[in-house]
Amino acid sequence: MLKRTITAIAALLVFIPVLIWGGSIVTTAAFALITGVSVYEMLGCCKLNKNYFVLLPSILGSMACVFVPLVLQMRIFAAAAVMLTGVICALLYFMGVAVFCHKTVDTEKLFTGFSLVVYITAGFTALSALYTLYGLWAVAFVLCVAWFTDTFAYFSGMLFGKKKLCPEISPKKTVAGAIGGTIFGTVAGLVVFYIMDLDMGFALCALPLSIISQLGDLAASVIKRRFGVKDYGKIFPGHGGVLDRFDSIIPVSIVTAMIFLGYWILVWVI
Repeated sequence: MLKRTITAIAALLVFIPVLIWGGSIVTTAAFALITGVSVYEMLGCCKLNKNYFVLLPSILGSMACVFVPLVLQMRIFAAAAVMLTGVICALLYFMGVAVFCHKTVDTEKLFTGFSLVVYITAGFTALSALYTLYGLWAVAFVLCVAWFTDTFAYFSGMLFGKKKLCPEISPKKTVAGAIGGTIFGTVAGLVVFYIMDLDMGFALCALPLSIISQLGDLAASVIKRRFGVKDYGKIFPGHGGVLDRFDSIIPVSIVTAMIFLGYWILVWVI
């Protein structure tokens, strides 16, 4: 418990100043670095990190994608076209690896790894797009909803949890923890909107996003159990790897970007 708390505080002391004072290039580079490490950890989980024909293009390609929103700025449709082209090219490349390396590469693991790399890249690219289009508050909204949900699900479960939520997936998660996490995650999102003096009605999307955050966490646990690993990495004592800390943020980022960008496009068209 103490190790977990100290690690969380130390990580925040590094990450928060980068978000606040780093500027667009530094902050996007930080997102890209986190993406690259997350992809490495996921491919390690899928037992693909020793195949450099898979590992290096996946890491470099995912990191490059995170810079697309920064480079193209408000040209949303152009950015979407570039991202779609990147996904298609990546799929063709993985198909080539499956064909020419079929004797040494497990095809099931290969395409599972491809899908998860696209998922991770989409999450952090969405976070980069939110930062580029809306600024720090949009990223703060995503992080607060996801991390407050995770933190207070942990404490609520520890204090009040009796009935297990999904014991076959994550034995420590409880129904009380899920409820507590949802309440505090939603409140955290509302607070961000209140501080920024934004439409509080629109902020209610924090409620479903908090639930999505927990689904993302559970889905990540399913993947770990499928491949027989406890954590994605060991970089954070008491927490695991980078992906273990950002697994709930990825789906929240994607859905938030869809909501915000959808609203922006609707207003622009009208």
